[in-house]
Amino acid sequence: MNTLDSRSLRYVDCFAQRFSTPREVAYHITTTAGVRIALEPAPFKIRVKKGPAQREEEQHFVTVRREGLRFVAEPPELEITAGDSVLWNASDPKTPGYAVRGHNARGGFDSAALAAEAVYTHAFGLPGEFRWTDANGSGVSGLVNVRQVDSKDHRDMAAWADQMKEGVLVVISGNRVEPKEVNIVVGQTVFFAVEKAPGITITDSVLL
Repeated sequence: MNTLDSRSLRYVDCFAQRFSTPREVAYHITTTAGVRIALEPAPFKIRVKKGPAQREEEQHFVTVRREGLRFVAEPPELEITAGDSVLWNASDPKTPGYAVRGHNARGGFDSAALAAEAVYTHAFGLPGEFRWTDANGSGVSGLVNVRQVDSKDHRDMAAWADQMKEGVLVVISGNRVEPKEVNIVVGQTVFFAVEKAPGITITDSVLL
């Protein structure tokens, strides 16, 4: 399924969260409705350690899988350095929609309520006009125009393949969305980077 909706992450989606301060965060991978299925005795964990002031930030990867009635994170625990990001993705197209929710005494994170230093990405597999909005009611919105490519020869195919490798960035800060409208081709990915928000979603308006 190629639905644009950050509340229900699929294999065409990624969710990333930056962790800027040292702490330990426990998190769950839940159903899209937020109901946990067969919870593990202990949730998954991310330990954020203090690092040097001057360093190159890293991105760490977690693969989401479904085993029976449970969602599984691989690896189940991570140790990272403050400033690093963690990216979750399901590589199997059969993985049902899921959400990633973390909690900590100093604040958590939620792929279904993007707040700060979060990124949601979606690869658009179909042509059309996708008007997205925040299902949580903040009023932020935008438009993604996806164009089909007429590939008549090898040169056209090569140009299409090169364009698909290029992501398009949309930055959201408060009520500001920049740019409000983007134009891409089928297969291209849009990166929605949330600098600061009250807990928003990126949801195709036809779903609301």
